[in-house]
Amino acid sequence: MVRILTFLTTLAYPFLVVMKSDFLPYIATILAILWFIRAIFENIAFFVLGVFFISLMMFDDAKFLYPVMVNLLFCFIFLYSLKGEAIITKFARLKDKNLPNKAVIYTRNLTKIWICFFMINAIVTLIFGFIDERLWLIYCGFMSYVLVLLLFVVEILYRKFFIK
Repeated sequence: MVRILTFLTTLAYPFLVVMKSDFLPYIATILAILWFIRAIFENIAFFVLGVFFISLMMFDDAKFLYPVMVNLLFCFIFLYSLKGEAIITKFARLKDKNLPNKAVIYTRNLTKIWICFFMINAIVTLIFGFIDERLWLIYCGFMSYVLVLLLFVVEILYRKFFIK
């Protein structure tokens, strides 16, 4: 339930920022609480996002940084996973316990691609936050999700047609 609420609130966030919603401080508080709960039960790295939302209530300009923080969090999680078994390798092992070495190398490289994606996405989001609110809204509320889907679909097609 916490994941669903976090997801839905995260999707609505860019629109609330640009609409200059009076509810933004309440949304920030809710998101802070949700991320703190996830930090307690899932991953301490989520604590950073909770702290971010507390600061968001104090500094108005910080409101554009949430998507940046989310991208950096995913970048960090994927990057940290390279110390051991890459996160995408772990996902692949859910489907096939006996993953061949070739697939392990592939999933490790794919994890690196996602790391680059999240880093670039964080930078673009940050730049748009400083340039124009509407551009930031279009990118954070729509385009970044399209790009995630595009990378996901391209990878599936590549795997299906070029890796045998």
